[in-house]
Parts: sequence; structure tokens; C-alpha cells
Amino acid sequence: MRGRIAMAIALAFPALLLANAFHSWKWFSGAVIVEVLLLWLIASSRSKKRDVTPQGLADELERHLVGNKGPYDWDATTSFEITDERLNRLIPRLIEYDRLDTEEKRDQFRKIVEMLRCGEIPD
Repeated sequence: MRGRIAMAIALAFPALLLANAFHSWKWFSGAVIVEVLLLWLIASSRSKKRDVTPQGLADELERHLVGNKGPYDWDATTSFEITDERLNRLIPRLIEYDRLDTEEKRDQFRKIVEMLRCGEIPD
């Protein structure tokens, strides 16, 4: 929720400055449209796939399991495509482990990490 509010402020503030400077709400809407288009262009140009091994993915997942992760590590792990198609098919299933709030989820997630460490891709 805070991310959406921050994004709205980041888009609206420069647009409000332009609208105020030129005394026209047309500048506000134009600036917002230009900002959204620029963000879309930047996001679409970052479509490179990550080259990650099963063991490398296990390292990333283990940081999530033990809580040693940065604020965006989980999003980076689950949001970008991976060159290995077998791992790529696993990523959407990991979303259910966003919150490891039960012991059952933690055990299932731990098994996935262990399988990846052995070079196996869970089905």
C-alpha cells in the first residue's frame, strides 16, 4: 500500500508543479501521461532473463526462509524470468510462500530449497 502511495506522489508532485507554474490543469494531465509512458518504456526495456542455477535460486529462497533478505529480494526472486525454463515454471508456484506464517508452509518451502540444493527441480 505504501508503494502505491509513494508512486502516486512521485507522479503527481512534478505534474502539480507544472500545473501551478503554467496555471493550467492541462499541464498536470500531460505531465502525468508523459511520466507513465516513460515508466512503461523503462519497465519494458528491462525484460532480460536472469541466469540462475538451481543452487543459486536455493540461496535466494533460503534468505527468505531465514529472514535474511532485503526489502525487495523476494520481489526480485519471484518477478523476473529465469533462463532455465524448469526453474521458470517453479517461480509462479513460489508466490504462495510469500508469507511463511505456518509451520506447514515453512516445511514445504524448506523441502523445495533442499531439492534445489541437490540440483533437482520440484514438480
